[in-house]
Parts: sequence; C-alpha cells; structure tokens
Amino acid sequence: MRRFVFVIVLLITFRLSAQETPQISDTIQLGEVVSYGHLQKFQSGAKIEKISGAQYILSQDGNLEQLLTRSLPIAFKSDAGGLSTIRIRGTAANHTSVNFGGIDLNSLTLGQSNFNNIPVFLFDEIGVQFGSASSVNGSGSIGGAIHLGLINRWTDGFKLETRVSHGSFGEQLYGTKIFAGNGKFESVSRAYYYYKKNDFPFLNNTYRDFENNIFEIEDVQKNASIEKYGLLQELNYRFAENEFFTLNVWLENNWRQNQQNMQTNLNNPDFSEDYEDKHIRIWAGYKNRKNPFKFEINGGYVFDDAVNNGSTKDTIRTQRAIAEAFVEHDFRSDASYKIGAKAERIFPEVYAYSSSLEKEDRVDFYASYYQRFFRKLSLTLNLRQGFVTDFNVPFTPSVGLNYLVVSKEYWVLRFLGSVARSYRVPTFNDRFWIPGGNPDLDSEKGINYELGTKWSYCNGDISGNLKINGFYLNIEDWILWKNGGSFWYAENVQKVKSRGLEVMTAWSYKLFGLPATSGLNYSLTSTKRIESQNNTNAINRQMEYVPLHSGNCFTTIQWNDLDFTIDGSYTGEQYIDEEDRNVLDAYILFNTSVAYDLEINSANRFIITGAVNNLLDVDYQSSWGYAMPGISYRLGLTYKFN
Repeated sequence: MRRFVFVIVLLITFRLSAQETPQISDTIQLGEVVSYGHLQKFQSGAKIEKISGAQYILSQDGNLEQLLTRSLPIAFKSDAGGLSTIRIRGTAANHTSVNFGGIDLNSLTLGQSNFNNIPVFLFDEIGVQFGSASSVNGSGSIGGAIHLGLINRWTDGFKLETRVSHGSFGEQLYGTKIFAGNGKFESVSRAYYYYKKNDFPFLNNTYRDFENNIFEIEDVQKNASIEKYGLLQELNYRFAENEFFTLNVWLENNWRQNQQNMQTNLNNPDFSEDYEDKHIRIWAGYKNRKNPFKFEINGGYVFDDAVNNGSTKDTIRTQRAIAEAFVEHDFRSDASYKIGAKAERIFPEVYAYSSSLEKEDRVDFYASYYQRFFRKLSLTLNLRQGFVTDFNVPFTPSVGLNYLVVSKEYWVLRFLGSVARSYRVPTFNDRFWIPGGNPDLDSEKGINYELGTKWSYCNGDISGNLKINGFYLNIEDWILWKNGGSFWYAENVQKVKSRGLEVMTAWSYKLFGLPATSGLNYSLTSTKRIESQNNTNAINRQMEYVPLHSGNCFTTIQWNDLDFTIDGSYTGEQYIDEEDRNVLDAYILFNTSVAYDLEINSANRFIITGAVNNLLDVDYQSSWGYAMPGISYRLGLTYKFN
C-alpha cells in the first residue's frame, strides 16, 4: 500500500508530458535585499537551493529538520523531537555550518547544531549550500552550509501576524510578528512559544516474554517533553536607497527531557533527565551599496550556555565577540572583486577544561573574484586563510563556473562546476576536554569536486526545471573519539570518501484545469571510510547513518483559495555502527496538508491550515532504539493585519 501511494504521487509529479509552452528565466537568485548573505554572486558552480514559499508556509509550525527533510534530499539522524543532526552528502553533523549573518550557530564545544531547536517561524528565507563552502564560510563547512535569512521590508505603517497551532501529543505553538515603521525606520519583533508533551504510543520491540513467545508490546513514550521559546528583534534604519543599518537580537531558551530509548522506557519508566541551553545572539551592521565601491562593517556577540540535568556547577558556557568588514568593487559591468576580514575572540568556560585556557582568537582573511565572459560564462575564484591561536589552519581556495550552453525560446540549458577545499578546526572538546582532549590534533581537511547541469523550461501553463549534480568529496584526518580503556580520547583516525548523484526537479502546470506544483528530489550517496586507525571491519562499507538512497516528492493543487498538498519521503536502510548485522530498515513516510486563505477585507486576513503527518502510521526509527511517533495531526490559524 505504501509503495502504491508513493507511485501515485510520482505519477502526478510527472503528469507534464508534451504540453506546449513563452519566455523563461534562466537563473533563480535569492532576494537582493536580504539581511544575511548574497549567496550566489561569488559562488558560480556551487549548488545552492532556496526553500520555496509554499513549502515554507506549510512547515512554519515545525523546526528546520522537518522543513528540510520534506523539501530537499538531505538525511538526518533524529529522535522524536529532542535532538536532530544533519548529514549532508554523508558528512558528519559538525561538517555543516548553520549561519545567521556572520554567526555560525554550531556549538563551539560540540561542533554541531540541533536542528530541532531552530524554528522555521522566525525566518523569511532559508538557503542550503550543498558541498564544501569553507572558502566562503570558514571552518566547518565541509559538507555544506545552511543560511537563515531575514528580509528588510522597510515597513511604512503597522503590520501584525499571529499564529496558533495545536497538534497531537500535546503539541502547541504560539507565535507573533509585529512590523512597525515609517519607510526609513523599521522595527520587527518575532516571538514564539512551543511545547510538546510527546507522549505518543508506539510498539516496543524490546519486550521479551519467551514463555509466551511475545517480543513486542504496546507502549507510550514517557519523560520526553519539549519546551522552547524565543524572541528575534530587528531594528533597521535606511539612510538612502542602498545605505542602511541593521541590528538584530535573538534570544532563545530550549529545554527538553532527553528521550530515553525503548528499553529504558519499558524497564525504567520513571527515569528522567533533562537538557537546557540558552543563547543570546546579537548581530549589527552598516551596509553601503550605493556606489561601485560597496562595503559593510558588521559586529556581533554570542553567549551560549548549556545545563545538563539541572547541574549548574558543571559549567558549559562560551562567549564570543565577532567583527567583520569587507569591500566589494564592481570595477566593470561584468567583473567585480571582494576583499574582507573577520575576527573572533572566544572565551570558553567549561568545567572539564584546563583553567589555563582563557581565550582563543580566530582571524580570517578572504578574497573573491567574479568575471562574466560573453554573457555565457561566469567564473568565480575564492581564497581564504584563517589563523587560530596555537593552531595551524589550512589555506582554502575554490573555483567555480557557470556556462550557458543553449538558450532557446522556451528552454535554457546550463552546465556548472566547481572545485573547493574545506577544513574544520577541532572543537574545544576535541582539543581541551580533560581527560581525552588532544591539543595536537590536525584540522579535518576536505576537497570537493562538483559537476552539474540545469535545464529550465517555460511555455504556456508549464514551467519548471531539472537539475542533476554529481559530486566527489574526499575528507582526510576525520576526528573520532577512541576508547583508550580508562577514558576516551580524540584523534585524527580516518579518511573518508563520499560520492554521489543528486536529481531535483520542480514544475508548475495545470492539473484537470487547476494550478498545480510538483517536485521530486533524489540522492544517491555512497560514503565510505577508506582508511582508519581503528580496528574495524567496516572499511570500504557505507558509513553509519548515511542512507545510500533517499528522496522525497510533493504535489500541491490549488482550487480558488484552497491549497491541498501531499508529500512523501523515502529513507534507505542505514548501518548504525561498524557491525554489518546492525541495520535500520528503510521506510517511506507520507504527509498531507491543506491551507485555506480567507480574506475578510484589505486589512484583515486569516489562513487556516491542517496537516496529517505519517499518514500511513508507519513504525520506523531514525536513530537506533528510539521510538518515533505514528500518525499525528496539526491544526493552525494565522491572522494577518495590515
């Protein structure tokens, strides 16, 4: 039945055949007036995807992991809402940077982000870069980079948006966005509160009754509650059309009961442990884009504090001050360059570090060049050199190109390619945790080769594109923690190669006379450890928690003010450790949603949404031994006042 529904969705997706089609846009850029990051100008050949508006709206009640798994071919290792880590192109969780302005959200102690703690509701745009991006983003972007964007709308007047949603297992979201301004000054306040009791039923397969030959029992998840709230405040002032100042303050508090595995949930149902992290993130900048010489001066402050199981004496806290400035010069209509520098001073305060570690300084110098030839070929070159206190950082260049092969009346064909070096400075835990930290570790180093093509088509009621990307990623000095008997210790132990193919397509068309949009994403990712100092039989075998095959598809049909969407995702089987017998089964999930846009008058509008997730009530696991919820619902109401 599951496969039948999946095939039906695919058939709807490709019910486009030979209908005829006038005009076409050959490139898709992220919005020009975005507070955070022009991603593509100096990265010709890089694969950068922007989440579509429709997918964004349908996922605004959830977290970033839920959005990305339903819209892009990206794998995650997750439990039921408490912890989720990303695996872009087979890399580790600490190989993808998550960027908010000049701030990398990844923990300086752990080196990764929990995607369950990043609410979609707070942001206007989300961009994802596949493949190495260290030459642009610095340390950590070996597998890719996520960019969280805010759009400066320069509100003239007052706007209000409020959102309320309730769902299964005690899920609640309350959010508001308040826009106020006079066209030059703008204040935007975004706040949310999220709670979920997370007491879902599941089939516990760790039960053992040998006498009656019973090896599973109905159970309910206990002590896995989640509570999160945050505020993102923007203050923007526009001096002139292309000259403005922005200040953004993001306050966040995340608390969760760590979900226990199925065996603990069954045998020790009263056991509970919690984890809380608090964040203060401030980013401010002056931007002048009026002349051929454009420049920006930015600065920020970040405070991260984690409390494990209520133990405030075991301090896990870091603070950092950030400064960045760059100049961009369009010295010809078809050529420009960019030169900049970024500096950070970090103050770690962790109970397991040596008291002699007071601070660490990091400085990066970078340069980028863009050139367009004959209106068909664009070429970019990026250079970056970092410096870290008492640590050697490799030089990371990258080069990319975008070539317009054919441009016809109804269609356009492009080729893209890039070569990029990348690196990751070991985390503070890797270097300074006592015992086991190793200050003599080398940086992890990667090199990424990318080759892709994009075919875009537009004629009449049909428009869309097909993108195919092949990649090869080689990572050396991959850091792991090894069992040393009396304690674990960090070491550069293995070499990993990842290669694969990604296919993405999206189309707009008419289905039975109604506007429709469909998309399909597929990833073939072969990631293997080629060398390892560990005594392992898993050499030249697929890495743990990296599915060889994964993908998703969706179809949205619009009827007047009503949108109906059905989407499905497939995750192939995954090894969970270095033993060949321990494998997570493949699974297919389906979701459906509906949205109704009710306009009362020009100033008042309601958007009513409903969703059913895991439509077929599939029993599956994303992380070994941890239960996941079955079928669930979510109802939401948004009110907009302008």
